[in-house]
Amino acid sequence: MNSKQDAVATEPVELPSKRIERLDPPPALRHLRERGPACRLRFSDGQLGWLVLGYSLGRELLVDSRFSVADFVQPLGDPEVVGEVDRIERSMPEHAGVLIALDPPQHTRIRRAAASYFTVKAVADREAAIERIVAGRLDAMEAAGAPVDLLTAFALPLSSFSICEVLGVPHADRERFERPSAVLADPGASAAEKRAALVEFSDYCRDVVDRKRESPGADLLSDLVSSGKLSEDEIVGLARQLFEAGHETTATMLTLSVFTLLSERSRWDALRADPERAAAVVEELMRYLSILQMGTFSRTATEDVELGDVVIKQGEKVVVSIPEANRDPEKFAEPDALDFDRNAAGHLAFGHGRHMCIGQHLARWELKVALRGLVERFPDLYLAVPLEEVHFYGGEHLLYGVEALPVAW
Repeated sequence: MNSKQDAVATEPVELPSKRIERLDPPPALRHLRERGPACRLRFSDGQLGWLVLGYSLGRELLVDSRFSVADFVQPLGDPEVVGEVDRIERSMPEHAGVLIALDPPQHTRIRRAAASYFTVKAVADREAAIERIVAGRLDAMEAAGAPVDLLTAFALPLSSFSICEVLGVPHADRERFERPSAVLADPGASAAEKRAALVEFSDYCRDVVDRKRESPGADLLSDLVSSGKLSEDEIVGLARQLFEAGHETTATMLTLSVFTLLSERSRWDALRADPERAAAVVEELMRYLSILQMGTFSRTATEDVELGDVVIKQGEKVVVSIPEANRDPEKFAEPDALDFDRNAAGHLAFGHGRHMCIGQHLARWELKVALRGLVERFPDLYLAVPLEEVHFYGGEHLLYGVEALPVAW
């Protein structure tokens, strides 16, 4: 042990996941961060690594090219299931296109091939399409009558239809990617169930690529197929990641955001009074909620790396706690307050650096248009059940959110 490492908490811990307050990170994370910006972490398979909790150190690590994502692991979950699913996924040829598991230059090449569809301008050009989807779902809610589950009636269809528009598949296909995505996200699913979901998901994506080859359109997948910049396996892997991340995370974030606004009426009323504030409200909600509760996927040091008071040895893995970094008072004053007047720019909810979420602008736009549409169509929206009857999933889930959100108006 050297003097640098003496300055941080070095007793290995498992990633804290037990919450006391439903909208706050596990308090154990705060206790760890108050002892230092990083601590030793014991992964579910027993290997030791590091957990970064401070904002500055986390941001610094996420741009450091001396760390690789190629051998990432999850810090929580049944190690046998997680390990088996990881081995299966890495053996599939389409793994070559999964951005979250790639380092440069492969990562750079594949991301660049898709990036033009996710720029601010490209997403802004799709605002009318997003608004049509939002209006359609609000019409359906109104026709169905209250109460409805906002997750299944609004948030999931909105996010699924939006990524369908970008990738160029019919809205009717949503079940074909939502179903396997749900199995892959379920920490209670067996390795066999997850394997079947991976195969089903990849088969669907390969079918879409075949369709684009035969009948191209004005969409991302058609462009990737016709350009020849990526192999078929790379396109299939990229498509699977975009389908999965493009609907699940946004739907989770939207539903949890509405719960947060409705659980304290003044928050909803503030947005209702000025719907044009929706963009700023979204930024602060993303900082405050930080739904990627496990933090980043692990990165592996390719050499000994000194970051602040931490020396990460070659081969050691490190995870950045996004929820705790976004509550760091050294970056955000009164971080536990939800303040819509705050400048939340720089939060790490989408990550940082070269692996920052490629769909961040699309997600922001969906959330902004959705919240604005909800307060304008249903200004008196309210929770249709008591607060304590809204059930959350967390624990070993990658994301933190509500299982359902019954609302009425």
